[in-house]
Amino acid sequence: MPYDLKSDATSLDLRLSRRKIIKKTFAATLFLVITYIFALAIYFFYPDIIHQTFAPLIAINNLIVIVIITLIIFLAVTLNILYHYVYYKTYYYNIKDDVLVIRKGIFKPDEISIPYNRIQDIYVDRDTLDLLLGLYDVHVSSATVTSEKDAHIDGVTYANAVKLKEMILEKVRASSSKESPL
Repeated sequence: MPYDLKSDATSLDLRLSRRKIIKKTFAATLFLVITYIFALAIYFFYPDIIHQTFAPLIAINNLIVIVIITLIIFLAVTLNILYHYVYYKTYYYNIKDDVLVIRKGIFKPDEISIPYNRIQDIYVDRDTLDLLLGLYDVHVSSATVTSEKDAHIDGVTYANAVKLKEMILEKVRASSSKESPL
């Protein structure tokens, strides 16, 4: 169930960049384009493979084969972009009073809630695609297995990454000052 972004200041004020959609679709789109080129190369150099494969279904001429291959790849690219757009729209994070909540995913959403007193490290990083697109990822580390996989907010601008890090650090400091020393 999606959260109401209007009531959650963090997700509303520090939204993910739309360039995140480009980042998430880049690899799959590149793979599909290479597959398209490979499929056309197979068809042009070994046309009998395609004709024998589809012969029981329809009588094929060369133009129909090229159109079918093109439509399949176009549909796959379109579905990939649509999936990541919906993923972007449903991506949720919020810096609440007692926990950091991050929820992502469409069909099987993963949600992680990290109490501030469990946070051990906060850092901002970027990979090669982030560098090209001007994006940053904010990682939050705790002593849990899911921390490495799920506890990051990816695809924000530099200004939002800095703000998120500062806001989380402020909550961590406030949480640690409330704890009684042992």
